[in-house]
Amino acid sequence: MKHLDSYRFYELAAKLNGLFRGTAQGRIVDMFTPLTEAQNSLDSWIKGEVFALESSKAEATKLLNKMGAIFNRYYIDPNTKQLRKPTGEDRIDAQEMAIIANMLEKFEHALAAELNRAPIYLVSKCGIYSTYDLIENARNCFSGTLRKIIPESSLHEFDMAGRSLAFGLSTAATMHLLRAVEIVLKMYYEKFSGQDVARNERSYAIYLKRLAVLADDEANAYRPDKRLLQMLAQIKEHYRNPLMNSDSSFSSDKALALFGLATAAMTLMCEEITRSPSERKESDAEQALSSVVDVAKDEDEAEEGDKKSAPAPKQQGKKAG
Repeated sequence: MKHLDSYRFYELAAKLNGLFRGTAQGRIVDMFTPLTEAQNSLDSWIKGEVFALESSKAEATKLLNKMGAIFNRYYIDPNTKQLRKPTGEDRIDAQEMAIIANMLEKFEHALAAELNRAPIYLVSKCGIYSTYDLIENARNCFSGTLRKIIPESSLHEFDMAGRSLAFGLSTAATMHLLRAVEIVLKMYYEKFSGQDVARNERSYAIYLKRLAVLADDEANAYRPDKRLLQMLAQIKEHYRNPLMNSDSSFSSDKALALFGLATAAMTLMCEEITRSPSERKESDAEQALSSVVDVAKDEDEAEEGDKKSAPAPKQQGKKAG
């Protein structure tokens, strides 16, 4: 798949029809530039640089050959084979120009018939994402630093997911996203377990189960993040498990939601992978301290509320003398 520059369609039409514009029509000294530009533009189409011509290619080749013959006749010295610059008011033979006009008309009809059935589509924007970026640069959802960490196979799956989203293939996008997440998840598991995964143990469910055990090991200061594991479990429950059913399909909204969720999960896993044990230990300590502070704050607020809601003590009256 390659991006189609639609402006080149206009450019081709402008250059070819430019041969017949101007008040000094057909004057040799003025036709050098239009003839050169028309040949170059048409040649790039015939070579498939813009669009792979099929049924109209024969007419395009005939037209290019005729323009080349006229160019050689008027602008190439037959003896030296060098470029010559004509002067004066001499004009290209009117019959030659009429032949080119006739060939151009035939090419236009052939091209119109071919483009009428060509696989060219206008793709609508998907959510807030640019259509072009989804098709060409989906991996740019990750920073340059993260793209160096994420395996190329995972980035490729992510690119395919972006293309599938752009073309409305929601279930296909979901499959590619899950594959992208699982490739990074395998790397995440191997980082915390310290061992390579055997081929028969490469399973999303196995990774999560063993990572959960590692996360509960309080003796180990370098543990997987439980909150991240919960996110990965949600992806498994809401997307991966249903996809195992052959009757399942996903809407564009669900696929778009997974696109954002997968981006977040892969980013967090890569950040955890690159974080050193000491940094992780400091982070865990900060989280624990934050939890203690929150609990103490809640207790203070509750105690203050109890004081406000308690009835005021009764005052004793003075005895009469």
